Order: sequence, then C-alpha cells, then structure tokens
Amino acid sequence: MKQISLLIVVKEREPGILSIADGREKSLVPILDGRKIIDFYLSNLYFEAFQRVTVLTDREHTGIKDYLVFAYSSHRVKVISEPDILRAAMNILRIRKNECILLLRADHLFLPDWPSLKSELLSLPPDNFEIEGPQHQSIGFLLHNTKPFQAVKNRPLQREQKRPRIDVVWEYIANTLRPSVKKLMLQSHCMLIHTVNDYYTVHFSLLKRIEELIHLLPPRTVLNDEEPARVMGTGHVRNSYVSTSSIVEGFVEHSILFSHVRVGKNAKIINSIVMENNYIGNSALLLNSILCDGGELFSRMTPNIGEDAKIGEDDSRGSNHLYPEYLSGGITLIGQNVEIPKGFRISRNCYIGSKVGKSELKGLERVKAGDTVLQS
Repeated sequence: MKQISLLIVVKEREPGILSIADGREKSLVPILDGRKIIDFYLSNLYFEAFQRVTVLTDREHTGIKDYLVFAYSSHRVKVISEPDILRAAMNILRIRKNECILLLRADHLFLPDWPSLKSELLSLPPDNFEIEGPQHQSIGFLLHNTKPFQAVKNRPLQREQKRPRIDVVWEYIANTLRPSVKKLMLQSHCMLIHTVNDYYTVHFSLLKRIEELIHLLPPRTVLNDEEPARVMGTGHVRNSYVSTSSIVEGFVEHSILFSHVRVGKNAKIINSIVMENNYIGNSALLLNSILCDGGELFSRMTPNIGEDAKIGEDDSRGSNHLYPEYLSGGITLIGQNVEIPKGFRISRNCYIGSKVGKSELKGLERVKAGDTVLQS
C-alpha cells in the first residue's frame, strides 16, 4: 500500500511583516496566541496522517530547533539541520518503494483537514504535482519521482553556493520542479502572510470564523503555567478572543489578546491584536493596531503602554511613508519590547520598531500619520 511522507521546509525571512518577525524565522511567527506558523503544518501528527515527518532548516536556526524539540518531542518528527542543507534536501527526497513525498513550505497559514487531504493525495495518479490553494498560491509539491533533479545535478547553485541558505534551497527545488509538474488545486483554507496587512487580515478572518475553523487549529504550545483569562468587574469584552493568563479591567471589542496580556481600567482595545506579555495602562487606547510581544517570561507588572496613551485612529486613509507596500489602510504596528510613555500619541499607519523606548520618543509630541520611529 502506498504511503505518504511529509517534508516541511522552514521559511526564514519575510521582510514585509517587519518587527513581527524580529529575532525569529517566519515559520516561528505566532498566530492566534501560542501557535506558530509551523504548528499548522505539524498538526497532522495528531491524526497520524503520514509515514514519516521531517523538518528541514538551517543549522543556525537554533530557535526553531529548540521549539520543535520542546513541542514535538513525543511525536515522530525528525529535524534536519546539516551544514550543507541542499545536499540534505536531496537525500531526503529519495523516494522509497510504495512511497510519495508531500513537500511543503511553512510559509502560509495552512488549515487542511489532514485525513481528507491524505485520502485525496493517495487517490492521485503517480505524477508530480504542484499544490496550490484556492487563490492559486503555491503551497508545495507532491512527488512520486525525482527525475527533474537528476537532470540538473550541475546547476550553478551547487557550484557557486556550496552552503546556500534555506530560502535559496527552496527556490532551487521549486524552480527545478515547476517546468515538469501538473497542477493540483486544494480547497483547504490557505491564507497568505507576506505583509503586516496580511497578518492583520488573517487574524480577523480567523476571529470571524473561529467556530467554523476551531477543529482545524493546532493545539497551543504552553511554555509556562497558565491560568484562565479573567474579566474583572470593571472589564467588558465583546466579539473578541482573549487567551489564558490575561486580565481585562477595561474595554475590549473586536480584538485578539494573546496570553499574559493585561488591560488596565478604562483602557480601550478596539480592532487590534495584542501579542503576549503586554500591559496596557489605565485609560490608554489601542485602535486598529498590532502590538508585538514583549520579551518577559511572565506577565508584566508595570505598563509598557503608558496610562492615557493613544495609539491608532479610526481612519483607514493612506499608508506608511517608509513601508507603503507593507503597512497601510489605517493599521499601526508597534514592535517587540516597546515602551510608550504616559499620554503619548501615535497616529494611523505608523510603525514603531522593536525595542524603541522612551528615549527615542523624548521630545516628540506625537508620531504623525504614516511616520516611522526606529531604535537609535
């Protein structure tokens, strides 16, 4: 009986999501709380859908290797991170008898019904296919043979780049396969995340359809002891997702709070994403914004968004002046480990880079619409 093996290739860089990806590979970017992009590709493990599962990454990617060991040590996941990643990929792509290989890149938000997907793939003829999502976005390949690689053993990549990075290796593999493969379109949910705007849109698409998609979401990986979220007597939550160990004393509407988030009294979070380990001070406002995660291991004891600070505007005009192709439509991005002073104002389409502190904002009355502030 034919079996399917799964090879997942890590996605390293994604410039368009700016500070959201600071200090981590794109495949480790958090989605809807403790889940990472790569978790959506490894959730098949809970269905035992594949014969063997291998993750291919660069040797320098210690963060993703540590995460995979922690989160999946009890499952059949083999992590390959050899110095010559191209050679390692070619070795993995040696197809055994009665086997085909599903080759995926942990790049998009991929939400298949894994048992149904396995049945569909096993029913296909023994050809090579490029797998696409409903909007024709490339998801990966299904390989029944590796003949395309046999014809290109001496391509320039191997001669000029003895140890190419993982993103270069993926492009090499994809470009080698594409001229000879057939197309297979899946109806599985697949959402692109190439820009800050994409990241924002994906989360609110998930929020809107959470009841429909909840059974397709991978389990959360919990790094510390956590408690249920608490909405205090002064708090109010409406049409939102609030994760564990969060405390709401203010107003949260149509927003997503990751774990270990605190919303102070009379603070308002509207149409926003607040990642883990953030503390929104009393009477502060966060509107149409993304607030990246803090670096603390536990919940913050003091606000990093100061009291009465105002971030974002209810206005979707324009774009960021420095990154118009990544950040527009009224969304404001606040990077990782940022300190916003008490009473400070930040307008729409703004980008505050990671680790910006009160010293970088000193002397400014506000950050005007479309402006960017980076760490000095």
